[in-house]
Order: sequence, then C-alpha cells, then structure tokens
Amino acid sequence: MTQVVTPETVIADFSNVELEHVSPGVPDSRYVLQRRGDEFWVQLPQLELQSDPQPAEDPNPGEDTPPVRRQIVMSTGLHHYQLYWYPSGSGRELYMVPFVFLTDERRWVPRRSVFLTPPNAPEPQQVWNTSCLPCHTTDGHPGYPKKRIQLDEAAPDTHVVEVGIGCEACHGQGEEHVRVNRSPLRRYAYHHGNRPDSTIIQPERVDARTSSQICGQCHSVNNPYTRADLVEWLTEGPRYRAGDDLEESRYVLSRSTLSRTPFPETLQQLLEERPSALNQWFWADGMIRVTGREYNGLIESPCYRGGEFSCLSCHSMHESDPDDQLAAGMEGDQACLQCHDSYSARVMEHTHHRVESSGSRCYNCHMPHTTYGLLKASRSHTIDTPSVAASVQTGRPNACNSCHLDKTLHWTATYLRRWYGAPAVELPEEERTIAASLLWLLRGDAGQRALTAWSMGWEAAQRASGKGWLAPFLAQTLNDPYDVVRYISARSLRRLPGYGDFSYDFVGPPEDRTHAKERALDIWRKNGGRNLDRTGSAILIGMNGALHRQEIDSLLRRRDDRPMGLAE
Repeated sequence: MTQVVTPETVIADFSNVELEHVSPGVPDSRYVLQRRGDEFWVQLPQLELQSDPQPAEDPNPGEDTPPVRRQIVMSTGLHHYQLYWYPSGSGRELYMVPFVFLTDERRWVPRRSVFLTPPNAPEPQQVWNTSCLPCHTTDGHPGYPKKRIQLDEAAPDTHVVEVGIGCEACHGQGEEHVRVNRSPLRRYAYHHGNRPDSTIIQPERVDARTSSQICGQCHSVNNPYTRADLVEWLTEGPRYRAGDDLEESRYVLSRSTLSRTPFPETLQQLLEERPSALNQWFWADGMIRVTGREYNGLIESPCYRGGEFSCLSCHSMHESDPDDQLAAGMEGDQACLQCHDSYSARVMEHTHHRVESSGSRCYNCHMPHTTYGLLKASRSHTIDTPSVAASVQTGRPNACNSCHLDKTLHWTATYLRRWYGAPAVELPEEERTIAASLLWLLRGDAGQRALTAWSMGWEAAQRASGKGWLAPFLAQTLNDPYDVVRYISARSLRRLPGYGDFSYDFVGPPEDRTHAKERALDIWRKNGGRNLDRTGSAILIGMNGALHRQEIDSLLRRRDDRPMGLAE
C-alpha cells in the first residue's frame, strides 16, 4: 500500500504530463509531472509550501508566483489507483499531488474525482504524516513538536520503523523474540510441542477479542479520548501495540458506543465544530458505511458477541489472495457453515432460493454491499439480516433489493414477513409501487446513488433482475454532480448489452456529460426493444418499452443533493 518511489513501484505516466488542477476557492493551477532517470518530479505552483521554493528550470515569465519543483518520494495504493507524495518543505512533512493515476484506465484524474466528496467543497491539502502514517507504516512517530501542536505551524520530525505493514504491526515488538530464538533447540522444542511463545504475539493463539483488535487498530474509526491523548499521538504516534486492549488508548466508535453519552473530549469537540461529522463514517443507525473500517461492523455482529468469532475466522494474512485475504476454503458458504453447520442440509428451506443460486449464498443476504470505498461497493461486516425497516429509517440498501433491482420495498417486506416472520412495515406510496433501486439511484443521496449504480453492474443482480432495462436509468447519472457516481455508473453501463464500447469521460466538461447521457438514451431507444427483459410500473417502463418520463423526472427533481463526503 505504501512504497518508497522507485522505477519499479511507480505505475503512472510521468513523461512530461501537464495537468490542470481546478478546486473551489483555489486559483487554477498547472502541474507538470516528469521523470529524470530513476527520479520522479512534480512542478507545481507555490501555493502553501512552507519553505523557500526551488525554482523550476524554466518558469513562465510574467507570473506573480513562480512554480516550484519537488521530488516525488512516496506512493500509496496500487490495485485501484496510485497517488503520490512530495516534501512540503516543512520538516519531514509530505503533501499529496492533487491527482491520482487510475490503474485500469491508465490515466490521471483529479484526486477529488476518486473520493466521494461534495462537488463544490474546498479541497484541503492532504498531509501524509497525519492521514496515512498511523495505519500504513509500522511504529510511526509523527514527530510534531509538543509546544507547536497547531499543524500549520509545526515542522514535524517524522520517523517510522518500517514504511508499510511490517511483522511487528500485528505480532508486537520482536526484539526479545529474535534474541531467545537464536537457539535452534528452543525453536525445535516450541515447534515440536506446539507451545505458545510468550515473547511474541500470535493472533491465532490469543482470544477472539484481542485478535480482532489487532486488525481493528487500523480497520476502524477510532478517536483519542482526551486532548492530551491527541497531543501524544501527534508527537509519539499510536500508543497501542499488538496484544494490548485497544479501548484503553482509543475510543472505538460503533453503533453501541455512539448510543452512550457523554462522548470523550475530542469527539465532543469534533461534533461541536461539525455536527454532521459522524455521517462521513456511519449510516443513521450507527452502522459503518465506509470500507477499511470492518472492525466497527464486526463488533456489532451477533457472531462476534458470541465470543469465538474473530477476523481470523474467515481471513488469513499469509495464506490468501491479497485482494480480500480470505483464508483457504472461505470463499463460499463454508465461512458461515463452519459455525452454522445445521443449515448445510436445509439450505433451500432457509434461503427460499435455489441451492446453486446467488440468493442462497450466506454472505449475499447477511453481508450485503452497503459500505462504500475505492470506487465500489463492499460487503458489510455487521453480519445482520435483511430489514426493510432499516432501509426506510436510514436509506441503507438492503440485501434483497440490492439483488432484486426490479422489485419494490413492499415486495421485499411481503416476503420477509411470509418467510421469516419479519414485522410489518408502513411504507409511503412510492416505496410500495416503485423499485427500490430506482428510488435510491434517482432520488437518493450521493452514497445511495453510488452503491446502487454499482449493484446495477453486479453480475449476481443482473442474473436475478435482468439487465436489458437498466441502461436508461444509469444514463441519468452520467451527469450526476458527484464524480464517483458518474464513474461507477459508466462502468456499470458498459457491462450492459450494446454499451461495451460506450465512449464517456466522467471528468469531462458538463456539456459533454449531458451529451453522453443523450447518446446512451439513444442507444437504448434504438436497441432497447431487442434487449428489454423487464417491463412494468415498478421499473417505470411500459409494455411497449416507453419510459414513464413523468415519474422519472419527478424523482430526479427531488434528488437529495445535500453535500455528502465519505471518509474512505
């Protein structure tokens, strides 16, 4: 995830690439990316650099502020996109280049275009020493001076033991372990006797809570308790070490802890300054909604509260695919059946879906795709049951309607009550008559729109719901105000019949995006009848393929455009 920049670690194009940065409240700025031998450089406007800048070789004459050059020294990310850091000129502080390189598309885009960020919000400078160091290094020390704790005044002397996640991040300090195990006789005795070694933490040998907290030190939303704790963190780094009780040094936010007051000092101050701050991490009922924070969901799960379930019940750090780190044999239902074996002989009786179908996969119902990050939806780690009441209360898509895209919330409530005895839910008229996916995509907030656009490209959902009817609705979001919604919609659109080579630039000018929407609708009108596999009032398409334009426009006029930012 974090790498020192070398020709082997950089995936982006640095061949004299010129990029224009446009951010609300900031003058338009030109960035030039260059490679010089084995080094990578960025030419950028002076902006907020703290030290005397190093002038570019050929600054543009007549400019009030000459551009400066900085060497790119570190990268973050790889699978989805890669972003880059350069010295700010203040101590050992690193700033982020405001562009990222998309891995699959092989192109540069503005940083704000890959995060769910309000379109007109100012874009703050990202500082590696505070935003990345705690979880993407081993034993990181931010090194901000205690007497100058305001970050805009401090020159940090940042140090880390390792760039990236080293052994000691999960196994604790290893000096004593290395010393005593220089003896081959000791190593053999402990290995042969299968004895735990007290000189090191082995997550598989400790209790489920301690084991999960080792993951949770990074994979959670947590906060220092007091101002003094915050100062200690900014100077010395996280106090937690593998094997400690995480909650002694950090306040872990979750559905349970957020229901208790008073909040710790630092969280209370945050909420006084930004009353809606919790919305960037949580749904309205306290369920986590952003990826990379799986621990917050796990600790709310009945499986975990039973005492034996941990992250390592399903995941392996060393014997797994690096994309999801599922342990061998845990890719399917076995992850759940290892504890719930009684269901293995009566799968269809329980799921009411064919055994071989996606509707009979445990994780599709109990771990639906309701968390967002990295330009996609991911599975919730709050292992729960589908609930229409929760969808109405929070706006969170439920498992049934994320797969059955052509069905209403009323349809789902009917079957959940018939099959599982779920309580009846009072639903407004639109929730009774219009497919939930269309309400979320056309009328929902930016987070709902992103998740639903992703579901419309999900193969399991397309098998359950058909896909020949989806194009005109995805087309509506090609000019969505949020860049990530447009990106996900276009990706899902290209997975539909007739759109495989659809040309569209999600960061292009507004007029181009509007034109792309019309082109997508024209393709559907010309070919829709051939591919149309669903019709009906619930999906706002008549028997003859005509769109219910009045209802669609009404939903779009009521789109929830309140500013939303998710802290992925």
